[in-house]
Amino acid sequence: MRKNLRSLAGLAMFILSAPVAHGLIVIDQLQPVIDFDSGASTAIGGSSEQKLAQTIVVGHSGRLAGVFLPLGCADGVLEIEIQELDGDGKPNGVVLVHQEIEADALPSLLVFNFLRLGSSVSVHPGDRLAIVLQNRSGSCGMAQSPIGDTYLAGEGFFDAAPLGSWSPLTDRLDLPFQVVVRAP
Repeated sequence: MRKNLRSLAGLAMFILSAPVAHGLIVIDQLQPVIDFDSGASTAIGGSSEQKLAQTIVVGHSGRLAGVFLPLGCADGVLEIEIQELDGDGKPNGVVLVHQEIEADALPSLLVFNFLRLGSSVSVHPGDRLAIVLQNRSGSCGMAQSPIGDTYLAGEGFFDAAPLGSWSPLTDRLDLPFQVVVRAP
């Protein structure tokens, strides 16, 4: 397992440090490791109305095109937002992009799906943003990352009723994700 994590970390550093040609689509930030051994998923929506968020630090200039997320939905509408962060590094509710996807357009399996953002936002190296996920009318599940801090540049959060505020994830400190940027 450790060897696989080191290999993925090396690949990630290569991808993130590679020069980007004009108009090229790149995976800018990622935490691609899924803990298949846990056999569990993290809820989005459902009776707890849980929301999930992962903060990131952008590495390349361009336009945010979409995200790969390992999730599946039973019903409802998955809402994906890109939000700004507050002074504490949590999503602040200022929405830069909002996209809705019907559950039946997503598989019920927890596999990485490319979720295109309907409108893109311009990003620059060092920008700090949050990927926010919610389902107000149904439920989805998201695959879990391994235990620990698997993406050092950001942090995972959840907000479930009746909390009403973002709290850091425990044990598994990040969500699995891949952010896609189109170079200018």
